[in-house]
Amino acid sequence: MMNYKKKWWRHSIIGVMLVGLAVNLIGEAIIIKGNSPAEFDLAHMALWFWIGLFGIVSLNAGISFVADAVKQRIYMEMGKENVQDR
Repeated sequence: MMNYKKKWWRHSIIGVMLVGLAVNLIGEAIIIKGNSPAEFDLAHMALWFWIGLFGIVSLNAGISFVADAVKQRIYMEMGKENVQDR
């Protein structure tokens, strides 16, 4: 039962941190893209593209960690009910 609690705690913290990082990275990419020069600049386009891509990747990873934390919490609660029934 302690294993579920450790996984729940660890995955919930990592998930929330990754989602926060994603919001910051995506916001930064939007700001950089909004300040784009009038003429085509490949370096500027690559900058906001890669920052936005890492933001989306961290958002997906964060959501996955939060979902796994919910699963671990459910397992932990199910274990408590089984102990109380005995």
